[in-house]
Amino acid sequence: MLPGGANEDPDVATAVAFINLTESNLLQQVAQASSLDLYHQITLLGAVEIYDVNLSPLGNIACATCHVPYTGFRGSSSVFNATTSAQAGGIAVTNATPPAPNYRFGPRNPQSYAYAAFAPILHYNETQGSFYGGNFWDMRATGIKLDNPAAEQAQGPPVNPVEMGNIDTACVVWKASQRPYASLIMQIWGAQSFAIQWPGNVATICATPGPPPANDPLPVHLSAVDRGTSNSTYDHMTMAMASYEASADVSPFASKFDAYLAGNADLSAKERNGYNLFNGKAGCNQCHLSGTAADSPINLAAADVAPLFTDFTANNIGLPKNLALPYYCEDKPDQYGYTANPLGLAFLDLGVGAMLSSSTLNPNPLQWKQLAPLFNGTFQTATVRNVDKRPRPDFVKEYMHNGYLKSLKEVVHFYNTSQVLPRCEQGSKGEKVTCWPEPEYPATLNTTQLGNLGLSSDEEDDVVAFLKTLTDGFVTSPGLNKAPAPPRRRR
Repeated sequence: MLPGGANEDPDVATAVAFINLTESNLLQQVAQASSLDLYHQITLLGAVEIYDVNLSPLGNIACATCHVPYTGFRGSSSVFNATTSAQAGGIAVTNATPPAPNYRFGPRNPQSYAYAAFAPILHYNETQGSFYGGNFWDMRATGIKLDNPAAEQAQGPPVNPVEMGNIDTACVVWKASQRPYASLIMQIWGAQSFAIQWPGNVATICATPGPPPANDPLPVHLSAVDRGTSNSTYDHMTMAMASYEASADVSPFASKFDAYLAGNADLSAKERNGYNLFNGKAGCNQCHLSGTAADSPINLAAADVAPLFTDFTANNIGLPKNLALPYYCEDKPDQYGYTANPLGLAFLDLGVGAMLSSSTLNPNPLQWKQLAPLFNGTFQTATVRNVDKRPRPDFVKEYMHNGYLKSLKEVVHFYNTSQVLPRCEQGSKGEKVTCWPEPEYPATLNTTQLGNLGLSSDEEDDVVAFLKTLTDGFVTSPGLNKAPAPPRRRR
């Protein structure tokens, strides 16, 4: 199923070819970067880094491997989405015995980074009793350090053992110093970016997958000044990635719905009804903000002509465990001695609560750690922009943090019925149609906004029809159509 194997997944082969071609084209642009203004230099740098497989320990995985544009910057393999939900990382496991996977996997599916760059710095609103902002499903990329959640998000996967798997952030910087775009980094941020005395064994260390040994957390041994320089360059590299993610190449506001708000397209009857339901009976707009007040008629002017379709809060919607995740079987050491999930099937994904409880992930434990029990089992509300973006009609996408739901119809049906239909075991007849398994963490379940919406099957279909209007890449013909009311321009 993986690259180069005897039974290579065609979607994986397509993604590998796409990433290699894109990186080649971007490197050609880097050669001409001196003619670009600063904004385009930085966004070009972010793009070329995101598509660079050479930044991984084994040279086999890039950020784009799990975030390809033709799926809405999500996973590239329909087979993985339909089965494992999570995407395989870059480290093969050579001593695995079934049912353990032969590659490292994480416990969640990749969250789209499209529109994520617009998330605010994580903060707690005491009046509302909610956290807002950050990146990642568990909000751990708070933005507090770099003043940019998306940049802090970009710092995670390169050194996550179950993703890219570098053993040290300095390895990413060293590899970048060997790449054709190193001069662009220095052009933007200065010659000091790579003025680092690298140890003689840096290549060997950086070809070794992480995590680092407990007694040597920074295996690339640098002087204090060189470590500071490396850290600063790593910050700059990820800021460039965040700039690219905020650009029109990734977050273009170019869907049919955007054209509708601009008066350059109209919605079909089903899409209109779905939009009304989204803002009204279905209650979607209470968390996936559409720029229109909840329960408002469709013919009112939108207050926001570029809605993000998320409020950046966290919720426990009552998803069951997804027992198909390979992570539950990663309870034995791999050939490097790393055990991804010592708890095995007993693992509970506590989401934001686990982040708040963590002494390393929570940047404000004095005020926030005590709130952890209230947020156990909650996950960030993802944007619904591009939820149906796919390369072909039969391409399966996975939804929610653990990928348990496999279609928009399942998603809407879950929101509609998950708290009124009978409980059943996973694999039971009628699962996801006439019954639902128990929530993974019921204590913090949201029982006020979902689970008993009273939608008919046709109304569910209409909401799905509206969600499909949020796919970027819609081609408009200005002036040919007219929306019911002109949007109100923001000041």
